[in-house]
Amino acid sequence: MNEHPNAAIVRSAYEAFAKGDGAALAALLDDGIVWHESTPGFEGDYHGRDQALALLDKVVQKVEGIKMSPLHDVLASDDHVVVLHEWTVTRNGRTLNGQYADVYHLRNGKATEHWHLAVDPKAEEAFWAS
Repeated sequence: MNEHPNAAIVRSAYEAFAKGDGAALAALLDDGIVWHESTPGFEGDYHGRDQALALLDKVVQKVEGIKMSPLHDVLASDDHVVVLHEWTVTRNGRTLNGQYADVYHLRNGKATEHWHLAVDPKAEEAFWAS
């Protein structure tokens, strides 16, 4: 079975992030993307590609390391993509193995909106509060 084109676009965004390839990631975000972030300390709405990328850079700067696990699943339609994923981050000598559902709205091959949802928001809050 062939993968939906929107699934391939979003999958490539995760690959770019994992490799630290900001240019490739930026190319997949619409200029006017609205990024809804729920991570404690970073929560809020970020408007535009530059703000979304600055947010991601800020998260990376706050940790000693991020290990992206292979994506659990990517579910796609003509308008949306849902990604079920996991990452392990280390900060201040503590480690969080977080699981997430990320939802994207896509138009013309670019992400125009993003929602980040943690499976265990209390664990997220405890990790980022330290």
